[in-house]
Amino acid sequence: MVTYNTYVQQISFDGTTYTKGSVVDMLSKFKIVSQEFPFRKNPKPKDLPTRDWAGEDGLDVYIPGQLPVKHYDMEVSFLYVGTEANIRTDLNNFIDFLYGRVKGNNSDTVQSGRLAIYNELTGIGRKDIVVAEVENEIFYLTDSDTDAVAKFKIKFTVYDPTTEVTPTYGTYDGQQRCTALNFE
Repeated sequence: MVTYNTYVQQISFDGTTYTKGSVVDMLSKFKIVSQEFPFRKNPKPKDLPTRDWAGEDGLDVYIPGQLPVKHYDMEVSFLYVGTEANIRTDLNNFIDFLYGRVKGNNSDTVQSGRLAIYNELTGIGRKDIVVAEVENEIFYLTDSDTDAVAKFKIKFTVYDPTTEVTPTYGTYDGQQRCTALNFE
């Protein structure tokens, strides 16, 4: 079975420069995968500035050479697969990480709710993403063994809908892993 990972990185911006935390593989660190990550390749354009002159037909509209696009919200479905003993801790750690309440790794210099995210299935990544809402209801499944499965949704706001975030891969513990998320 092929697993498509989602990589998340806490980032901070001081007005001129981005500082990046370490790249976190959601599956390895939190035992969480995304069922879908509906990044928009072509978000809606912003409304164009216009003037409606009373004595003239139509609208006087400013049309730039390149249409600016709007920020957007996206709802992401996640699955957690772990043990019943760890489900609450793992989910709380994941949500705290997304909110910037904990660092990705203890050695990180960045702790921020501003995120860069790349999803391997869609091949799309974006930066300047924040959590807009965590669904309060978690669908939790269990049976007689020690495994637990939880399904939940988180709504994100993508404030930079055009900057491409791309992964850099390296070998770690004999496996190819994402080592950096790149953006300009």
